[in-house]
Amino acid sequence: MSLNKIRVKKISDGFTLIETLVAIAILSAALASPMVLAIRNVGVAAVSQDQLVAFYLSQEVLEYVRNVRDTNILSGRTDGSEWLTGLENCLIDETKTNGCQIDATGGSEPTQECVSGCEPLKFNSDTGLYNYGDEAENKNTTFIRTVKIQSPVNGNENEAIVRVSTTWTGKYGAKTLDLQDNIFNWR
Repeated sequence: MSLNKIRVKKISDGFTLIETLVAIAILSAALASPMVLAIRNVGVAAVSQDQLVAFYLSQEVLEYVRNVRDTNILSGRTDGSEWLTGLENCLIDETKTNGCQIDATGGSEPTQECVSGCEPLKFNSDTGLYNYGDEAENKNTTFIRTVKIQSPVNGNENEAIVRVSTTWTGKYGAKTLDLQDNIFNWR
């Protein structure tokens, strides 16, 4: 009789080990799905952050161009293309197609023609601003912003098309965000 008790005990001990392994496998499978979703969400959040930064960098330039236009008009420059004074480096035509880069944070030359492509923007962690400055605290980014202004539009000297293209390389490769706005000489 004692031999049967030992056999029964050994068989039940084996079932306990198998039950434990099955329980661990089920628990692992149950935890794997949320972990995969969490990892994907972190990647999507990084992409969304880059898209948001690119949008605001593009919008910043559109606001800068509108400000230059308004300043020119309010100071009395309304004849011909004088309402675009200060943005000449960005005007495109048959001979000049590369556009320009605009540093909206100020500086002595806020617009510079992009002869062989525009430079990447730099980020100043002290001020939280993107710019093209050479200060030591500026760190290179992957964002490249190109501005092209076409004027006149269909022969209309009082209209200009502003195109801003911001490109960057993110987690899932190269991306581009394009914004366009038509501005007018409202005088």
